[in-house]
Amino acid sequence: NSTATFRWNHLFGSKTFSNTSVIYNDYNLGLSTSQNNFYSLLYTSVRDITAKTDFTITPNTKHKIKTGFTFTRHQLSPASFSAAIPKRGNRLTINKDSINRFYSNEMAFYMGDELDISPAFSVNYGVRIPVFTASGKTYSFIEPRITGKLSVSPHSSVKASYTSMNQFLHLIPNSTAGLPTDIWVPSSNKTKPQSSTQYAIGYFQNFKDDAIETSAEFYYKKMDNQVLFGEGKQLKINTNLDSLIVYGKGESYGADFFVKKNTGKLTGWISYTLSKTIQKFNDLNFGKEFPFKYDRRHVLSLTGSYQFTKRWILSAVFVYSSGAAFTVPTGRISTLNSGTIFEGNYYVYEGRNNYLLASYHRLDLSASNKKIGKLFKKPYEREWVFGVYNAYSRQNPYFVYFQIDALTSKPTAKQ
Repeated sequence: NSTATFRWNHLFGSKTFSNTSVIYNDYNLGLSTSQNNFYSLLYTSVRDITAKTDFTITPNTKHKIKTGFTFTRHQLSPASFSAAIPKRGNRLTINKDSINRFYSNEMAFYMGDELDISPAFSVNYGVRIPVFTASGKTYSFIEPRITGKLSVSPHSSVKASYTSMNQFLHLIPNSTAGLPTDIWVPSSNKTKPQSSTQYAIGYFQNFKDDAIETSAEFYYKKMDNQVLFGEGKQLKINTNLDSLIVYGKGESYGADFFVKKNTGKLTGWISYTLSKTIQKFNDLNFGKEFPFKYDRRHVLSLTGSYQFTKRWILSAVFVYSSGAAFTVPTGRISTLNSGTIFEGNYYVYEGRNNYLLASYHRLDLSASNKKIGKLFKKPYEREWVFGVYNAYSRQNPYFVYFQIDALTSKPTAKQ
């Protein structure tokens, strides 16, 4: 991944502030894997060039207007291949220069206003208008969003929000590869942009003169034009993507709980999310709903920072989440001496994403040393950060596969 950013900030008087950026990002992912007598290759890349300008305007103490425009040029290059390992000759390799490139343009204009209607009630409302063009097809939408805040007391409030959004690039799990990898594909004449509508409500309460913040939020999100590969479909080099994709719907709902300590030598926060995300496709899983690949029933985060001395700060981060959903076979049919590439076994699948990997968790530790000094009679600030990632070396499972035991002829799950 390579990225570069140029940014220019400017004050137009005392009430208007602008931020103009030009951003370049080039992401490339290439993976190859072998299992038993088969191998898989996958390549996907995203190259974006973005130019955007944001303005913050404060006409008076009751209004804070934010508006802006952004333009992005996308270049996507997805490809994969799976086959039996040849007994003679070389395996196929993917030359990224020979892969079809999909170009698209995405632009958007937005405007929002933070308005204090009364000392107890404020509203943040706005609209975003995106326009996307690719392969001669143009999509445009109007995306309204509004958030209302009611102050119950000086230290407590209730917030409610409504948001409409659209996404023009699709991240699709590629189930044919040996590793659980995703590729990016653009919207097209057939593949419509994903859309979602989200509702949320929450209660916020501060204690001890705002030294401790707490909140509880509940949300529901409905998603349309979800995209996945059809059963048995495989993305190959320079394949017509639209012929491989099926479309469905999804929904997500849950609750977020948050506690944060702001003052003292020891600061930090804890958050917990209980949620469920499901998808439903007429052409997948017999038309029955199934867990989304990124569904995580439980997510817990703990962070803490301790001011050990004036210069030294010790920090720790612990994260935990339920395991990812994936599909495992529930049976097999033996076809010995059939001459097929399945090594004498066809696996039977009864449901999509019918099993969960083991839970994911890890602990990260760090120590930072800050110093303010002078160089050529000019003040400067420097910071050293020393970190340990996954301090207790948790081996989180990445994927599960099956091997046939040579002695018992029974399938064994490996992770």
